[in-house]
Amino acid sequence: MLSPSSLQIHVPATTANLGPGFDILGLALSLGTDIRFDFDQSADFQLTAASGEPLPIPAEKNLIARAYKRVLEDAGVSPMPWTASVRSDLLPGRGFGSSAMALVSGILAANERLNQLGKNAFPLDRQIALLCEMEGHPDNVIPARVGGWICSLPGGTYLKRNLPADFRMLILSPQKQMSTKESRGRLPDHYPLKDCVSNLRGLAAWFDYIESGNKEGLKAALQHDLLHEPYRTHAVEGFQEIRVLSLEAGCLGSCLSGSGPGIAIFFEKNDVSQEQLNRINQKASEYGYEGHACEVDYKGAVTVR
Repeated sequence: MLSPSSLQIHVPATTANLGPGFDILGLALSLGTDIRFDFDQSADFQLTAASGEPLPIPAEKNLIARAYKRVLEDAGVSPMPWTASVRSDLLPGRGFGSSAMALVSGILAANERLNQLGKNAFPLDRQIALLCEMEGHPDNVIPARVGGWICSLPGGTYLKRNLPADFRMLILSPQKQMSTKESRGRLPDHYPLKDCVSNLRGLAAWFDYIESGNKEGLKAALQHDLLHEPYRTHAVEGFQEIRVLSLEAGCLGSCLSGSGPGIAIFFEKNDVSQEQLNRINQKASEYGYEGHACEVDYKGAVTVR
């Protein structure tokens, strides 16, 4: 039982881009992060691991605190200090939305504080707008906040869809991390028109899969992103070998998760045996990956009192 001065928030991990949907598509996972906030005037916005060990995150990079303070300052409220204990299923910096998790949890903690003070909490559309502003792109923050399969639209709006009931994922989290800034630095400033058109076809294949269950179209789309994977995957050990193995096993396909270096593999549960998944996991482990089987999280971030 949490005391009135404590708050717990769960935020799902996310995988973004989903192959052809660069900076547009995102998906919430049934893996995530739990953050317990303990509010105290003597606290200093310190982050700790679940074990109690302080996390070595400097104040200027504490995105949870930055989002929390931003909401309260915009509302004209003095931020109540806290310490926060963080427990995650996946390590940060691997391409599964750790910065989105931090921003979402900070905004929800601030909203709870506004509720306690009888102030108007930020409505969802304002939360989304602030998340997109602070993150710089919507593909992780929107699914982290609202769950599901998300196609982001202009102006902070979005489409949320349910995937087929048998849809599953194998998430491969590497030992090495990679910064989004470093990974984005590998991308060109301009693209050939034919590459952009190809990715638009891939985006349509996702919608076709959702509406009609067309697996073959999605399989092709997941292998032919031309906007980011060709420039990033050369730095991701084992990517091509794991992609080939997943297709041979009957999966829908695989893609770089966000900016990497993590990998997301998509499949339908009746198409791939546990033995085949074990084989993929075994090969991935040779390159330093840890596999996590998961489903889609349709709830998004939730607050527990």
